[in-house]
Amino acid sequence: MITVQVKQEVTQQDRMTVIQMIRQFNQNFFPLSEWQPLAVFARDESGLIVGGIMGEIGCDWLYIRVLVVQEGLRRKGIGSNILKIAEKEGQKQNCVGVHLETLDFQAKEFYESQGYTVFGFQENYPLGHKRYFMQKLFYLS
Repeated sequence: MITVQVKQEVTQQDRMTVIQMIRQFNQNFFPLSEWQPLAVFARDESGLIVGGIMGEIGCDWLYIRVLVVQEGLRRKGIGSNILKIAEKEGQKQNCVGVHLETLDFQAKEFYESQGYTVFGFQENYPLGHKRYFMQKLFYLS
């Protein structure tokens, strides 16, 4: 008999079991891709991080999970600079392009100014707001 459980905390072993199941299925359609972390940091004179990108490279794409610049330092080119550095790293690793998500109150216009386009959106994420899925293809830039 199959039982189904809801878990708030997941063991590493359970997590890897589920991931391995989807990887085995996906192997029928494309070669396995190991995801490699990518981080780009901007630091001040004392070495403190004032901005950065956290992301991953896998399946021939750079996925940016977060890009942030300290509020008082925004609009000074720091975000553009770290984004360009991350993109160059993706290109060096033969990525097709970059994929990221942003919310309507975050940085959609910033990403558009950097050559990103919206390819989808989700209403009410969070409630009353919109989440945008954006990409930049390297062969078009």
